[in-house]
Amino acid sequence: MGLTSLDKIIALQRNPANTRNLCILAHVDHGKTTLADCLVASNGIISSRLAGKLRYLDSREDEQIRGITMKSSAISLHYSNGDQEYLLNLIDSPGHVDFSSEVSTAVRLCDGAIVVVDAVEGVCPQTQAVLRQAWLENIKPVLVINKIDRLIMELKLTSQEAYTHLQKILEQVNAVTGSLFTSKVLEERAEKEKEEEEKEKEKDGDQVYDWSTGLEEADDSQLYFSPDQGNVVFASAIDGWGFSIQQFAQIYSQRMGVRAEVLLKTLWGDFYLNAKAKKIMKGAQAKGKKQLFVQLVLDNIWSLYDAVVTRRDKEKVEKVVTSLGVKVMARDSRHSDPKVLLSAICSQWLPVSQAVLSMVCEKLPSPLDMAAEKVEKLMSVGARRFDLLPEQTQELKKALQKRSLTRLYLNEPVCLPEGCSASDCVPEVPYLSCCSMESLYLLMGRELEELEQVPAGNVLGIRGLEECVLKSATLSTSPACPPFTPLNFEATPIVRVAIEPKHPSEMPKLVRGMRLLNQADPCAEVLIQETGEHVLVTAGEVHLQRCLDDLRDRFAKIEISASKPIIPFRETVVRPPKVDMVNEDLGKQQKVAIIHQVKEEVTQGRSSDTLHVDPSGLVTVTIPNRMATVSVRAIPLPEEVTHLLERSTELIRSLEQVNMSLREGKTVDVSLRTMEAIAGLKAQLENLLQGRKWRNAVERIWAFGPRRYGPNFLLNSVEGYQRLSVWHCLGRGDKAGEAGAAVIRDFDNSIVSGFQLATLSGPMCEEPLMGVCFSVERWDVQSSAVPQHQDSLEENSISHEALANSRVEGSTKTSSEVEGTVAGQSQARRRPEAASADCYRPVSGQLIAAMKEACRRAFQAQPQRLMAAMYTCEIMATAEVLGRVYGVLGKREGRVLHEEMKEGTDMFIIKAVLPVAESFGFADEIRKRTSGLASPQLVFSHWEVISSDPHWVPTTEEEYLHFGEKADSANQALKYMNAVRRRKGLYVEEKIVEHAEKQRTLSKNK
Repeated sequence: MGLTSLDKIIALQRNPANTRNLCILAHVDHGKTTLADCLVASNGIISSRLAGKLRYLDSREDEQIRGITMKSSAISLHYSNGDQEYLLNLIDSPGHVDFSSEVSTAVRLCDGAIVVVDAVEGVCPQTQAVLRQAWLENIKPVLVINKIDRLIMELKLTSQEAYTHLQKILEQVNAVTGSLFTSKVLEERAEKEKEEEEKEKEKDGDQVYDWSTGLEEADDSQLYFSPDQGNVVFASAIDGWGFSIQQFAQIYSQRMGVRAEVLLKTLWGDFYLNAKAKKIMKGAQAKGKKQLFVQLVLDNIWSLYDAVVTRRDKEKVEKVVTSLGVKVMARDSRHSDPKVLLSAICSQWLPVSQAVLSMVCEKLPSPLDMAAEKVEKLMSVGARRFDLLPEQTQELKKALQKRSLTRLYLNEPVCLPEGCSASDCVPEVPYLSCCSMESLYLLMGRELEELEQVPAGNVLGIRGLEECVLKSATLSTSPACPPFTPLNFEATPIVRVAIEPKHPSEMPKLVRGMRLLNQADPCAEVLIQETGEHVLVTAGEVHLQRCLDDLRDRFAKIEISASKPIIPFRETVVRPPKVDMVNEDLGKQQKVAIIHQVKEEVTQGRSSDTLHVDPSGLVTVTIPNRMATVSVRAIPLPEEVTHLLERSTELIRSLEQVNMSLREGKTVDVSLRTMEAIAGLKAQLENLLQGRKWRNAVERIWAFGPRRYGPNFLLNSVEGYQRLSVWHCLGRGDKAGEAGAAVIRDFDNSIVSGFQLATLSGPMCEEPLMGVCFSVERWDVQSSAVPQHQDSLEENSISHEALANSRVEGSTKTSSEVEGTVAGQSQARRRPEAASADCYRPVSGQLIAAMKEACRRAFQAQPQRLMAAMYTCEIMATAEVLGRVYGVLGKREGRVLHEEMKEGTDMFIIKAVLPVAESFGFADEIRKRTSGLASPQLVFSHWEVISSDPHWVPTTEEEYLHFGEKADSANQALKYMNAVRRRKGLYVEEKIVEHAEKQRTLSKNK
C-alpha cells in the first residue's frame, strides 16, 4: 500500500463506524514497537526493510539509546479490507514498569488493545498488569504471540513441542483473564446477596440457602483468547510474518476441498487428518498423531526456516518460492544474512500487518459500540453511583453513546466544545472553568498535522490548554458533565530528588519548566518542601532520568543540578524485644555494661521540672507558665492496623472532611457507599484492635495523623473527657458527647495540632511516623488559661469548668457561689497585671509545643525503629547466571521470597524484596554481572521495619563480649538514619577523626 494522503485520513475520520482506537500493550522487550513498525510500514510511511530496526514510534533519543519505549506515541493508519476502508488510531505504549502511567493514559483513550506476549518468556508481571488495566477500563483485548522464531532458532523446539508450548502460553493468558472475570462476578454476587438478604427480611420464603457463586450463569464465551475465535495471531514481527487460523483455513479449503468453516473449528485443537479415510478425526494426542495445526501450519514454517536459515539449501528455497508464488529480488537471495531472504519471502507469504489489522478491524469495537457500563463507570467518580447523579448529567450518557467521544491525547477522554470561548459565563463551581483552544492536531508519530476540525470518535492533540489543565481534565460543552474517573496507576511515585539551576538567576525558568513537566507527565509530582527545595518525585530510576532529561532539554532548557535521590523512611516503635542481640533471653541476665554517657543523658531528661518520664513510658510535660499539663504514652499499633490505615487514606480524608463540615454546621451530602465504607473501616479496626489494652479504643480515637489522614492515631484516655468521636458522622451528632466536650473544648485543637506536628517529623531523623498510637492519659488546664479575647464564650466555658470541678471534688456549692467564682476569675483575668501568660505567648501555642514534645519523648521512651520503603523485584534469569543474581541481591540487602522455573524454558523467575535505598544502580549492576541475561522489574510494594535498633549499645555481658567495647560493627539502621540527618543538616553523632596520634603528610608517608 502506498503512502496515505492527509485528505484521505480526514475523510475516513468522518466515518466512526469504521474507526478503531487501539493501543499496543505488553511487558518490556516483548516486541511492541517492532510490531508497530510493521503496521506503519504497511502504510508506506517507512520502508518494510527498516521495520523493526528503525523503531519509528520511539522518537526520543534516549528511547533509541536504551532500546525501550518511554513515552506513548500515536499514529493514524489506513487499512483496506475488501471493499471496506478503516482508520486505525494506534498508540504504542511503554512496557517498563516505571512508565505504567503512560499505559494507563493510553488505555483510557482506546476502545481496544493488542496484547503482545513473547513466545519464549510467556506471561510476565507487566503482561498481567496491562491485562488488568485493560479490564478495569472495559476495553476489549486481542492477542499477538510474538517472537515465534525464537522457538525455532534459540530453543530448537520441534513443531510438536512448539504447539504444546503455545498452548501453555494461551492457558496462562486466559488464566489471568479468567481470574479478573471471576473476581468481578463474585463481587456482583456479593452485592446481589446483600440486596436479597434485605428482601428476605421483609418476607419469609421457602429457600434456606443458595450456595451458587453466580459463575454458572455468567457468560464468558467471548472472554477468552482462542485461535478458532479469530482473536489470536501468531507472529514474528522482526522477520515480518504473522498469521491467524482464518488465513490457513482459506488456503487449505481451496487445496483440500474442505469447507473453511470446518477447518476453522479443527485447525486448533486435538484434531488430526486421516489421509486414508479423507476425514478430520478427533483424539490426535491419544493416538499419537500430529495435530492439524502442527501438520498444516507449523511444519511448513519450520521447514522454511530449516531451508533458508539453518541449511541454506538454495534448491529447496527455489522450490518454496515457486510453490508460494512470491517474488524474491536477486540481491535478497544473494545476501550474506539469510534473515534478509527469509524476511523477503515471509513478508509476501504471511504479512504480519495484514493478519493483525484484519483481526483488529473484525474483533475490536468501533467508538459507536461503547458499552453503557463503560460510560457509567467513567461518569461515576469516587463513591458516587450513576443513578444518584443529577438527571441532566444522566441524560449525557445517551449523547456520549450516540456521538461517542473525541479523545484528547495525553489527557482524559473529552467531548470537544463547539464555539466555546474564554469569555463565556460559567456557573461558579470549584474546578470548573471555560477555555478556548488554539489548534487541533492529527498525531502522526514523530509529526503533527494541523486540522480545522475533528469529528467525534477520534484521537487528537489540542494546543492551548496549558493554562487550564494540570494533569488531566474533562472537556465538555455542558456544565452538567461530571469529571471522568481518575486513571488507574500501577506505579507509585517514590524516588525524590531536589533540583536547582546551575545559575541562580535562572530560577524562574526552572519553576516554569517544572510546572510544564508536572503537566506533561501523569506520574511525576513536583513540590516545594518546607526547606524551600524544589523536589521532583518519580516512579523509579529510569523514569527519574527521563524527567531530568526532559527538564533540561525540553521544558526549562537550562543547566540543572540534581541532588542524590532523597530516600523516604518512616519512624515507628515496636514492642520491647524478649531477646538481646546475641539471642539470649533478656529476663535472665544482669545488665553490666551500660554506657555512662547514655545513662547521664536519660537522667538529665527525666529530672527536668517541666518534663517527667515514668519507667512505664508515660511522659508528662508542663507548659512554661505552669497553666497546663499533658501526659502521653506511645503504643505500637498492630501491623494489620497500620496496613489498613495506609490503604484507607482516601476514606479517612473523606471522613475528616465530613467531620469538619459538621463542626462548622454545614449540611453535608455524602453518598451511602461512602458511609458504608466508613462504617466498614470502623468495624475492621474494632475487629483488629482486640484485648484489654485496646478496649473501646476505636470509639476513643481523637484524630488521625499526620495531615489528619495518616497511619497513626491519637487516643483519648483522659478521665471525664467525653469528646465527640471521629466516627460521630455515622450517628450524625451526639448531644451528650457535645455537652461533655464543652469542659475543655477551647484547647482541643491545640492537642490535635501538637499531635499532627509530632507525627509529621519524628525524633530519629525528622521523618513521618507510621504505626504509632499516642494515648493522652492526663490533661489539666487551669481556668485562668482561657483566651482573653472571648467574652460570652469564655465565661460559658469557665462556668462549665467550675461546675465540672465542683462535681469532681464532690463539693456542694450553690449556683450563686459558682457564679461568684466565675465572675471573680473573669475579673482577675481582665486585669492587665494578671496577664502572666504574656511572656510565654498564648496558652494554645504553648500547649501545641508541649503536646509535640510529649509525643516525641513518649516515642523515645519506647524501642524505636526505622521503616524502609521496599521494592518488589522480579528477575528472569537463566541457570548459568542465577548465582550472580543472588550475589547482587545479597550485597544490596535484598531478600529472595521464592524462585521457580518457567515451564518449557530454561528461565528462572526470582521474586525478591529490595530496599529503595539500595536500588539505585541495581538494574545496571545486574545487567553487567549477568552479561545482559537478567533484567529486573522494580515496583514499590510496602514499608518494612528494619530489625536493628539505630541507638543500640551493648548492655549485657554476652553482648559486651561478642561485640566489644565500641560495638562498632555495621548497623544498617544507624547508617540510614545518619545519612538522612546529615542531608537535613541535623546533628550527627560520629567520630570525625579515628586515630589522631600521628599526622601523616605527603612528604613523610610513615
